[in-house]
Amino acid sequence: MKKYQLVADKIRQAIKKNNLKRGDKLPKIKDLVDEFGVSKATVLQALALLAKQGTVYKIQGSGIFVREPADLEGYMSLLTNRGLTGVVDNISTEVISIDELDEPPEKAKKYFEDEDLRCYCLKRLRKTNDKPFVLEESYYLKKYVPFISKEIAQGSMFKYISEGLNEEIRFSDKFMWVEKLNECVANKLELKAGDPALIVNDLYYMGNGKIFDVSFLTYNYQNSKFFDQSSDEII
Repeated sequence: MKKYQLVADKIRQAIKKNNLKRGDKLPKIKDLVDEFGVSKATVLQALALLAKQGTVYKIQGSGIFVREPADLEGYMSLLTNRGLTGVVDNISTEVISIDELDEPPEKAKKYFEDEDLRCYCLKRLRKTNDKPFVLEESYYLKKYVPFISKEIAQGSMFKYISEGLNEEIRFSDKFMWVEKLNECVANKLELKAGDPALIVNDLYYMGNGKIFDVSFLTYNYQNSKFFDQSSDEII
């Protein structure tokens, strides 16, 4: 993770810790430079990232302000690129299985560009407030993620990849559709076969522009709520 991304996370954490609300003013850029011990350019990059993510906005001549909607409780950004840990409140993880495959199934295989398709298939049930939230089925190329244990899978995979493996996660593509659940998936989500579900197909890219993770997320329609915001490019 780059320095400005770390600073952005610290600012985001400070907003939450200090219970700042929409319209509250952030410290001056000089004060942020002193607080985090980084350059002005790094702070500006961090603020630009937060503006793009809809966390802050700038009013010329007045300063930088918190932009988060008035009531985000229970909601998550549908376009988040940071994984669910740290984004969804009170989230817990049940690791269903971790399998090593010579290659992923066709639905995931078609996206990978590398010749070596050996991968891990990780299936997890994520819960929020002890209620089924999303069923994850992820395929990680072993070329980039050479090892996954149950202990690692119970935590944040993104943190493990960026901090533990020192790999850079750059960007993602998302494909979304709605379909009816089959009995197996419905049971895991504590729903009924035939109930509707939002399916999100995520493609995550490394710093070299190659896809390392293809994931399929099936959300429980009763326990999931989403929001989205346009970016503020002015900072």
